[in-house]
Amino acid sequence: MLKQAGEGMPVLTIKKERFWRLLGRELGDEELSSILQDLGLDVEEIADEHLRVEYNPNRPDFSSSVGIARAMKGLLGMELGAPSYHLMPARTYMEVDPRLRDVRPYVAAAIVRDLRLGVEDLEELISMQEDLHWIVGRDRRKVAIGLHDLNPIKPPFKYVAARGDEYKFIPLGGYSPMTLDEILEKHEKGVKYAHVLSGKPYYPLIVDSLNRVLSFPPIINSRLTELSERTTSMFIDVTGTDFNAVMNTINILTATLIDMGGVVERVRIRYPDRSISTPDYRTRKWRLRKDEVNEVLGLSLSARDIARALRKMRYGVRLRRGSIEAMPPPYRIDIMHEIDLIEDVAIGVGYGNLEPTQPDVLTYGSLHPDTIWEEEIRELMIGLGFTEVMNFTLTNVEDEYLKMRVSPHPHVKLKNPVSAEYSILRTWILPSLMKNLSMNVKRLYPQKLFEVGDVVRPEEGRPEKAARSLRLAAVSSHSSASYSEMKSIVEEALKNLGLGDWSLKPYDSMPFIEGRAAEITWKGNSIGFFGEIHPEVLAEWSVMMPTAAMELDLSLIIGCSKSAE
Repeated sequence: MLKQAGEGMPVLTIKKERFWRLLGRELGDEELSSILQDLGLDVEEIADEHLRVEYNPNRPDFSSSVGIARAMKGLLGMELGAPSYHLMPARTYMEVDPRLRDVRPYVAAAIVRDLRLGVEDLEELISMQEDLHWIVGRDRRKVAIGLHDLNPIKPPFKYVAARGDEYKFIPLGGYSPMTLDEILEKHEKGVKYAHVLSGKPYYPLIVDSLNRVLSFPPIINSRLTELSERTTSMFIDVTGTDFNAVMNTINILTATLIDMGGVVERVRIRYPDRSISTPDYRTRKWRLRKDEVNEVLGLSLSARDIARALRKMRYGVRLRRGSIEAMPPPYRIDIMHEIDLIEDVAIGVGYGNLEPTQPDVLTYGSLHPDTIWEEEIRELMIGLGFTEVMNFTLTNVEDEYLKMRVSPHPHVKLKNPVSAEYSILRTWILPSLMKNLSMNVKRLYPQKLFEVGDVVRPEEGRPEKAARSLRLAAVSSHSSASYSEMKSIVEEALKNLGLGDWSLKPYDSMPFIEGRAAEITWKGNSIGFFGEIHPEVLAEWSVMMPTAAMELDLSLIIGCSKSAE
């Protein structure tokens, strides 16, 4: 099986002959395509000897043909309920160095015995490993996987912190020993992933009881443990910066290897402050109410119907008084809410069995009143000579605060940002417009830009712990940009918004020039501000022209207007 993981969704090329062996029966192309689509897979091609399917990254258990065959057996009624996975108790352990706490703190491991791996099996495992690196591991930053031949190594294992010149080993694909520093500087994988360990005081290493290197995560494995068709026992390590992601990954891998005929033995992980055994196949028990399922799907299913549909999706199910108890298999890491289970009920029932119904009342769609209001604001600003721009809601601390010369205030921070450029959610729009100006300093002036967009602030009282609000911001940059010019724009905007009795008071703080800015208040609320941008702020953005700016809180204005009606 070959696999490609590009910028879009990952694509699997599966050989039919092997897939029929995994499934236990052959299907016609039409039936095969229909079932794959029911599972949420996009069928790109079905040829005589192979098929190509694209799967959604929220189902990493579909990263192998084994996982797809396992799910398909349920839909076909060949195997119902959760797969029966038995884990052998731990007979060895891995010791975790406390110095890795701030480097790459989490690790999981497993031993798989009684394997009989052919060339296709090895290709699938390696391809699956790379896809999981991308899907769950965020290109190895969050999770990295090591697959090792167990025979040449001797347990127990250690997860140690090492200096760059402390260890030497032959990396996978290499022919001579290299230090860790040399691997990062010269080896293809080292050069590609060196950034993941940049700035760390130590490098993580996994060694056996003889102090031989198995893995240099997340960079490269040792040639000592290279897999081959002679491999009958395997050692798996999963390291990372997110404990749940590490545990989820080891579950997906080991469940797949059990389905390939292996016997999984747990490994005891000895952290400085606790010990755990991995993998851990315990999953959360979910409760569904029959009425809730039928309300969402528009059906009249009995509790037994719902239970059978979930069993077809490979859940363990028990009927309880007044509810259905569902236990997802350990490889289903995508279950986050009851609605995910209800979606699986629909798949288990079969989309083809859902009959569409004509609504009893004929209605016509229309724009939401707030959307109409936003469009009117946009038309107004365009009529005033401004050009609309659209920026990302994601930004970073430097642009949001430092370049604007303001103190940081509460904001929503991304836990695992893809890049430092987009690490927080913006709390105001003006920095985005200043960035637009900085990118167009060589263009003709005047430059007049506006944006109607969202900002997000933390709010503990909400279930999502954050609140979104809509804002209007504008900048005018040219040789005669001034407070008076922007005041006239604000007056026109507020007039068209139907606001009266608003007032101004001095706004003597960055990013504006003292005495050349004002705060707008209405009905006791601060609804915005405007003024001339301070030269120090302009210099931060390399903008040489005088610039005036304004920002209005449209959500607050809408809310106050509605409460007054």
